[in-house]
Amino acid sequence: MAVDSQASPAQADDQVPRYRVAAVERMTRIPASTLRSWERRYGWPRPSRTPSGQRLYSDQDLAVIRFLDRRRAEGMSLSQAAGLLHAAPAVADHDPGRLLARLVAALRAYDEADAEGAFAVGEALLGVEGVAVGLVPAAIVAASAHDPGEDGPPVEVEHFASNFLRRQTLRLLDGLPPAIGRPVLVGCGPDEQHELGALLLTLLLRARGHRVVYLGARVPGPAMERAAAALDPAGVVVSLTMPESLERALEWMRDSRRWSRHTRASWWAGPAVANAPDLAARLPGGLLDGSVDQGAAAVDATLARRH
Repeated sequence: MAVDSQASPAQADDQVPRYRVAAVERMTRIPASTLRSWERRYGWPRPSRTPSGQRLYSDQDLAVIRFLDRRRAEGMSLSQAAGLLHAAPAVADHDPGRLLARLVAALRAYDEADAEGAFAVGEALLGVEGVAVGLVPAAIVAASAHDPGEDGPPVEVEHFASNFLRRQTLRLLDGLPPAIGRPVLVGCGPDEQHELGALLLTLLLRARGHRVVYLGARVPGPAMERAAAALDPAGVVVSLTMPESLERALEWMRDSRRWSRHTRASWWAGPAVANAPDLAARLPGGLLDGSVDQGAAAVDATLARRH
């Protein structure tokens, strides 16, 4: 049951104490005795107390609880998981802008340990979908951005940042429960090696309960068609980042005679689609030319209407 609470001027909305322990038990499926044990032994979560001594939990507390539970399910000890949260500077705990700056600074400095800590705090505060929608896309853009008067970070920094964020996204995917039903098939187009966008879309669809079969980078057209024929998916999403990948996809569709027979619904996504909409419009199917969150929402809505 939610509890009305008045936030102080200094409190962010996610820090306002709202929930009694019974409500937190229902939302997280973690017993109150376990929550009290974590609080006593590891210092997390950190609920507020009413004058009568009852615990009240905020949305941030819920995010912390879910973070600890996910890390426990992955095999990490709770003391290690709590250590990641303790390692975050206080200024970054409730300020997404400073958290992003800390993550980007760590990526540019090749500081994997500090990047891990910043990412862990972001995961705890924002949850899986929040990380996929906000933190990861913003971090890869910022880590690759040009500073005023400079040529921009070297390509090796972009590679380090991209690979770090890719590993974190895969870890988040591994932590989600399996789904059942007709799958959504997701993969990168022919010769497309940039897969972070496709992974984030996969993560968002999985977080929303869809079964997703992810084929990875550089999927040849005929291989995608064979997978579609074998799986009979509810839909197929092909990610295209580079302009050359869009050209290859157009060549593939011109030569394909099987695509329309094995795809109930298909979408083409990624920067190449967004940057050349007139060219991408020649592809059969829908275009996901907005953010990864908008793309996942469009796929989700279409599949929901077909059920």
